Amino acid sequence: MADRNDLAAQIRNLVDQRVALETKLQNEPGELSESNARNYDAAYNDLQRKLAAIFKQTDEVQPRITLMLELMRILENRLVYLHNFIVDATSDNRIFAQLVMQFIAQLLSQRSNVLTNLEATYYGAVATLYAGDLAGARKGFAAACASEESDEANDIKYKSYVILGHLSHEEHDYAKAKDLHDQSMRYTQNNNVTAQALALKALNSYALGDRADALHLFQESLELFDANQPFFNSYFFRNALLFCGAIHFDNKDYASAEPYYRRVLENAEQTSYDYFDAQIHLGRIAYTQQHYDNAVASFEKAIQAQKLSENESIVDTWFWIARTHLKRNDPAAARIYLEKIAASDVKYEKKAQAAELLQKIA
Repeated sequence: MADRNDLAAQIRNLVDQRVALETKLQNEPGELSESNARNYDAAYNDLQRKLAAIFKQTDEVQPRITLMLELMRILENRLVYLHNFIVDATSDNRIFAQLVMQFIAQLLSQRSNVLTNLEATYYGAVATLYAGDLAGARKGFAAACASEESDEANDIKYKSYVILGHLSHEEHDYAKAKDLHDQSMRYTQNNNVTAQALALKALNSYALGDRADALHLFQESLELFDANQPFFNSYFFRNALLFCGAIHFDNKDYASAEPYYRRVLENAEQTSYDYFDAQIHLGRIAYTQQHYDNAVASFEKAIQAQKLSENESIVDTWFWIARTHLKRNDPAAARIYLEKIAASDVKYEKKAQAAELLQKIA
């Protein structure tokens, strides 16, 4: 009895940890930093391993069911709340996915009522996705969407449509993806989830070349996103800001673009690519407006904050800084960046142009 009680206590402790982790993740305010994301991943990895280890050590039916249900929920938590519907196909996750698939198949063969048919279909599709079987996952999510079984919280139907839409987007079938994301909106239960669905739909409009519709949808989503409410997704929020800025920027409506990029700076980590992107665009806007001191300041903030190794975007930023310094009649400052471009091993289409400028001011 002591061993059984000890096992029950271990499982209960792990379940409590998973619930606490999920609740914290769902209620994260604002930007989820890279370090926080890594911490969540590490915590979920640790839970998965502990649950799987106990699962292998016991033959008792009820504890094995509880443990497997927890593994299923962790796979889904990571997919939906941490990785924004993009599968993290690590070897561990593939192994856990296989265990989940076997477990669900066993429950179905035994006509068990541990899971409803809709839950079994959905969680089976999630596991199939992690196992790398895209066709099988698509079939499972489509079956979940088509199910007439009650889904009181509507979250299974919503997530199934969203994941199907994401898979279609990845295959460049943007019209189908947009339709699927549109259908997902029938099952959103709060403003932050509706905002996320609108942002996903907008991405497909943008990919289809309908910039006006994309801008309208992104703006609509931004009106609904609320960092102080549950299920706020900072990734999709920043995406909406960046795309609104980009659409206005491409239309040369710089006065409308600038506020969106300013909001990105307020909501992104300085080491993130989103921060880099926003600063670059603010620098280009200032350059176009002949505010060269402001342009240099934005470009240099972008470079200083970025931890990426030397790449084409960074080399291009050096070129923008050099050109801006020349506009400021400061060839000495421009030379520093032109020389960096000349010495760089990165392939850059304007390297010859940079070399030409360097010769002129030598």
